[in-house]
Amino acid sequence: MNSNSLFMYNPIATYRIQFNKDFTLTHLESLLPYLQTIGITTIYASPIFAATPESTHGYDGVDPNHINPEIGTIEQLRALTQRLHRAGMGWLQDIVPNHMAYHVNNEWLTDMLEKGPVSRFAQFFDTSLASSFFRGRIIAPFLPESMEETLAQGKLTLAYEQDRLVFKIGGNTLPLKPGSYEAVLQANIVEANDAVRQLLTVLSPLRQLDEPEAYTLAWDEFREQLTSLVNTPQTGQYVADCVKAINGDSATLRRLADEQHYRFCTEPETRLAINYRRFFAVNSLICLNMGDELVFEKVHSLTKELIDEDVFQGLRVDHVDGLFDPAQYLKRLRELTGKDTYVVVEKILQATERLPESWPVQGTSGYDFLAIVNNVLTDGRSESIFREFYQGLIGSDTSLSKRIRDRKAYFLAQFMGGELDNLYQYFLSLNLADEVNLETLAAGELKLAIGELLIECPVYRYYGNQFPMPDDEAKVIRNLLKTVKENSPNLAMAVRVLDGALLTKPPVADKDYNQRALRFYQRLMQFSSPLMAKGVEDTLLYTYNCFIGHNEVGDSPERFGISVDAFHRAMEDRQKHWPLAQNTTATHDTKRGEDVRARLNVLTDLADEWLTEVQHWQELNRSLIPKDESEVDSPGETTETADRPDLNDEYFIYQNLLGAYPMPGQDEDDFPNRFHIYLEKALQEAKRHTIGWVVDDTYQEGVRRFTEQLLDQKSAFWKRFQVFHRSIADFGIVNSLTQTLLKFTCPGVPDIYQGGEGWDLSLVDPDNRRPVDFATRQEWLADGMAHQQAGESFWAELWQHRFDGRIKFWLTRTLLQERQQNATLFLKGDYVPLAVHGTYHDHVLAFARQHELAWYVVVVPLYAAQLCRQQNQDVVSIDWKDTHVLLPNNAPSAWTNQLSGLTGDEGHSVAVKRVLTTLPVALLRLG
Repeated sequence: MNSNSLFMYNPIATYRIQFNKDFTLTHLESLLPYLQTIGITTIYASPIFAATPESTHGYDGVDPNHINPEIGTIEQLRALTQRLHRAGMGWLQDIVPNHMAYHVNNEWLTDMLEKGPVSRFAQFFDTSLASSFFRGRIIAPFLPESMEETLAQGKLTLAYEQDRLVFKIGGNTLPLKPGSYEAVLQANIVEANDAVRQLLTVLSPLRQLDEPEAYTLAWDEFREQLTSLVNTPQTGQYVADCVKAINGDSATLRRLADEQHYRFCTEPETRLAINYRRFFAVNSLICLNMGDELVFEKVHSLTKELIDEDVFQGLRVDHVDGLFDPAQYLKRLRELTGKDTYVVVEKILQATERLPESWPVQGTSGYDFLAIVNNVLTDGRSESIFREFYQGLIGSDTSLSKRIRDRKAYFLAQFMGGELDNLYQYFLSLNLADEVNLETLAAGELKLAIGELLIECPVYRYYGNQFPMPDDEAKVIRNLLKTVKENSPNLAMAVRVLDGALLTKPPVADKDYNQRALRFYQRLMQFSSPLMAKGVEDTLLYTYNCFIGHNEVGDSPERFGISVDAFHRAMEDRQKHWPLAQNTTATHDTKRGEDVRARLNVLTDLADEWLTEVQHWQELNRSLIPKDESEVDSPGETTETADRPDLNDEYFIYQNLLGAYPMPGQDEDDFPNRFHIYLEKALQEAKRHTIGWVVDDTYQEGVRRFTEQLLDQKSAFWKRFQVFHRSIADFGIVNSLTQTLLKFTCPGVPDIYQGGEGWDLSLVDPDNRRPVDFATRQEWLADGMAHQQAGESFWAELWQHRFDGRIKFWLTRTLLQERQQNATLFLKGDYVPLAVHGTYHDHVLAFARQHELAWYVVVVPLYAAQLCRQQNQDVVSIDWKDTHVLLPNNAPSAWTNQLSGLTGDEGHSVAVKRVLTTLPVALLRLG
């Protein structure tokens, strides 16, 4: 929203904590003095509600109304809140309204699977019980093989545990429906005793009940009686024998399995048919029917309680694009939380896409900021050099837009065929087109056209929630349909049907028709988001390796740098519309740590040098690569010689190795093992050498052997790599410090991902979720506190030992203090672009933040590696010649560098050589 409540919570600066069984509320409590001392004002917590056992992230929730017992209790949380309040700190909570775990501990789901349509929770999940979009019994996709093979191998068994009869399959537990108990309890060759016979008579009246509350009461009473009987030796043994008898009779076991409210199937079957909405293509995460007001209230019950108690001051909404109607959800959330609660949404914005200003939120969780900063650190003048090299490397000039389209088409066909069929069947069931028009279409044409529309969608989704849809959105959809028709002339008639249903007919149709058309459109958009995420974010970003620095969540390989003017415009817009949006540079979901990207951007400064070095590496390692090479441009295909990485993957490995290898002279941090694990995941995500989700063993082993030889520190490659790595890592530090300063001084709320106050050279999860070495960071704090008053000499010493991470730590700590002490300026202050003149004006970015009489000026270098190479100088020794920053006429001319302590006053012109000396970045306070 454009304006915030007068009393809207201002987080000032957030610190992301990933809670799990190894980092609990107790651990956080012990860490609070450290976080408070460095200047953190808001704890930004990963999901803390009950999740699956040993969950490492919390996004697989099973109960949103209880705190995860593996991380603590609600009493601990409330006590922790009191400590936070006394310290002037707050809490921003990540919530997950889109989905829960498909797990036995999910009592709502288990109840639905057990009781079917008479469950009190039948409407809670996005299945055929809640929506006509789906058909048939909910599937249980846990069979390892066909039902026949699974039964033959004894992998599906019946059991009595936790007071109910259940099926056990591959680590999953599913309840039997009440109607199956009679068959089980009569399966024993020994006649049942009187107590069991009496209990069975209770089941008959149960079948007559169709009111959920009454059914639940009757069923609970039955289970309590059964539990009491099972706890007696005689009946306990009888039930055990019944279960054993059924497990020994595959026909009976099969019959029982077939009569449940769910249907067993294998994972591959879900790629073609699915009848519940899942998170992306993850079968173990089932989506909620969040459009239902009762579901909304139940899911947010504890959240509201903790907001009302002032335990939570803010919420981060996970995967808002997965919701049927995000605008409606956010309106309800705002009504639930009140006008002063800080709310941000996880939303991936494409380059020119804007967050809907009508949403009652403070902005996004920061991926858009990450992309802007990443691009301003990229020298766009190198783009053609990188593109031409890569095209030559892989032997293909296929456009990036076509690659994106192909990856989305591949994923839709291979893994989301069920979702596409559901959309097609839903369109037909809603009667949105005349039978005459449908009869003119060849079999499958309309389904293909729907799929092509999803594939062509250039953003994660659109948000129209009324029909006829708004003119601007209608124009977009019309152009997308036009593109589908141009690309696939054979689908012209099917496109005409879609155009008529969504665009032509609504303006003249009645309310009933438009409600039906809207339901289809919103369902369509619900599945556009996962297709974009899986086709691009989790496929293309691992296959198109021209420059992996932009293969990042929120960014795009289509981007390759932005101008300083474009950066200024983006920040001015941010201050105007979203001054409280998060400024993030790393999250639990980013593909690489923030300092990996910062280092990789150096390669765009030194494009010719980098690509020459790559060619040397290729030559040195040629004996490790098969002679017969051919590009694999499509997921699912494999090379003829698949016992070593192909050229595309080899180049991918080099970039990641250079970007993520620890700083020179620092601990290796188990890098070889971590790198192998990373590459295994990268190969799986790329889907270029896979069958289904499984990577070809021969190829994976070949990549592993190749990587092991690369990491052999006695090899000729490694000796050459070390020299180049040291140089690039050094320049990367300049970008890292620049990135840090921008994060803290640009419009928005700076966010630190856990441990990010030191070097973050992590790779994608699970690597970026490993434990943080807080002990070392606390030592840095204690040691620095004793010497910080030394001013310039203190920073000079940090720069001299910059590889150890203390320099980033102390820059972060200093900026946190500045944010705390000047919260109003950084919230309300104008963003003022500053002109730079002189010889190296295109190597400097400068701006001011001004509120009333207070002024800050930020000066950072761009593409500094180029100047260092030209002058053969360290970055703090660059001769900036006459390069200077012009201050506004209404600004004070005197300045103090808040980092080094240096002062100056040269009128309204600040010489860059005066401020970028001790450190390569500067934060000046005017006046």
